[in-house]
Amino acid sequence: MKKYVVWVIGIWALGACGQSSSTPVEEADTQLATQVSIFSSKENQKEWVLHADFVNFENMQSATLKNPLLVLKQNGQDSARISGNTGTFDYAAQQVAIQGNAVLESLSEQARLTASAFFYDIAQDKIWSDTRTVITRGSARSVAINGVQTNSKLTKIIIKKHSTRLPKDASELKRASL
Repeated sequence: MKKYVVWVIGIWALGACGQSSSTPVEEADTQLATQVSIFSSKENQKEWVLHADFVNFENMQSATLKNPLLVLKQNGQDSARISGNTGTFDYAAQQVAIQGNAVLESLSEQARLTASAFFYDIAQDKIWSDTRTVITRGSARSVAINGVQTNSKLTKIIIKKHSTRLPKDASELKRASL
């Protein structure tokens, strides 16, 4: 059985200690923390780690993240990374959303995907995007107009609507094959 470890109490305490006395009354209930890591482990192996420079725990249902980095693991090794400008972590749904210049990099498959946002469902081990997604592997580039769906290892990528740019000439084709 998967055991999710979320250090909410420790993070809450850090946020409470970090509140300044000049905080407006309407913001006093907001819990803030910096340099936060949230992770899940199974059999003493981390399955994923979510890092963020700044976290706002608006309520105990979700967290708003600044500069999030989600590291997905396979057999204890980093297998993929998702980064972006902002994000959210929904505790109940066990879903992470990373938006703003979102980049998904597979370390094992040597692929890079870019989109406006990526979503990760922890329970289903599924990553997806709903908007235009550019898939780059080496010099080959494809565009999934309506997004993609994949597992955390990026071994199977389902393209919702596809567009491929073909090489312009023989020299570009030759460079692509190297």
